[in-house]
Amino acid sequence: MNRAVSPTLLHQLEEAKAEHKRGRFSEARRRYKRILKRHPELTQALHFLGVLEHMDGNHEAGLSLVRRAHARNPDDYDIRRNLGNLLNDMNRCEEAEPLCRALVAERPRDPGNHTNHSVALRKLGRFDEAIAVARHAVALAPDRAAGWLALANALGSAGALKQAVQAYEKVIAIEPAFSPAHNSLCRALLQLEQSGRLSRFRRRRTLKAYRRWIRRVPGHPTAVFMLEALEKGQAPARMPDAVVKASFDAYAADFDKHIRSLDYRAPELIADAIAGRLPATNGDLDVLDGGCGTGLCSGFLRPYARQLIGVDLSSAMLQRAQATGLYDSLVEAELGDFLDKREQSFDICAFVDVLSYFGDLSAILSSAAQALKPNGLLAFTVEKSSRPGSNLHPTGRYSQHPDHVRAALAVSGLQSVEQTEATIRTEGNAPVAGLIVSARRSG
Repeated sequence: MNRAVSPTLLHQLEEAKAEHKRGRFSEARRRYKRILKRHPELTQALHFLGVLEHMDGNHEAGLSLVRRAHARNPDDYDIRRNLGNLLNDMNRCEEAEPLCRALVAERPRDPGNHTNHSVALRKLGRFDEAIAVARHAVALAPDRAAGWLALANALGSAGALKQAVQAYEKVIAIEPAFSPAHNSLCRALLQLEQSGRLSRFRRRRTLKAYRRWIRRVPGHPTAVFMLEALEKGQAPARMPDAVVKASFDAYAADFDKHIRSLDYRAPELIADAIAGRLPATNGDLDVLDGGCGTGLCSGFLRPYARQLIGVDLSSAMLQRAQATGLYDSLVEAELGDFLDKREQSFDICAFVDVLSYFGDLSAILSSAAQALKPNGLLAFTVEKSSRPGSNLHPTGRYSQHPDHVRAALAVSGLQSVEQTEATIRTEGNAPVAGLIVSARRSG
């Protein structure tokens, strides 16, 4: 039997929700937990604490709490809707889609239900359905950015880039400072206009889009970086530290969730490469996880390590890595600067998906060579390019031709051990080819 909820407790719940709405998550969390200590199964408190945990990057904990609330009140519309949103965000779209579909049937005039259903369908690869459902959301609420964004993303995933550009323009007209829409619009324009070399872009419309983004969001690091590259007509040697740091600080809370949606295989591929070179270990090696991010590689690196050090530019990502409890030390630093100060310090250096932010690899590989002990092993991934050299993409990331990688290794003094090709993730539901490279410093 449910216990009666006192008016005082309900008032406290409203105060917690107000703190939540203001974005004061720590205070709201404290209040929700105090309420649940007095009334452990209060549905509303379970529900809103679950939403807060999800918003704060604690996705599994948030989902568990919302599921508990749903189990206690399975007919509550708001709980079911937020459960669908959480499942969508966590890319559990096989579960989210029927829930979203049921909500559409229940309240067909609610555009948000159609928007959420479109997101689930797109993530399931059902692009035609996702486009049709998003168009219905837009028809119901043409002044809401969320419906247009769902439509633009569905069109982009389906390869209808010209139509996607038009839809992103609608989003920006409604939400002029919404950077994700600016970024997606600029990427779509680059994809439409790219003819193979950065200097040959038909740049007028793309340049205009990047300049507008900077006007609406002054100093946005990605916009500034890409605009400079386009205006100069050549790719910079690497992505600036400020761009990488700002991008990943903003990305940290959702990084693990997003990476799961990309069928991300780079960590396991590097794990296999290292195991092939070092099949046995006594856990007595000095190991560096360069560009460690949230610590996705810590689990397979830890068994090799007497000392496992992670280094990353993003303090927010390092906070997530700290939560793994697997690192002996975590350092906020630019990778090349860190390596230059650690001569002959490491038996293993693993760079998983970090060299995608470098164009010319010669300098960073030379720094890695100096930081390795004699006979030390370097293993890294890069995106593979079919064009010579190093190539900057609309995403702001670089891809490398295999010959460029081999040449950079030779200049660095590292001896190439193996270079293989594999799909490292998907992007826009298409496979992204990568190179998995291992090399040694000579004895």
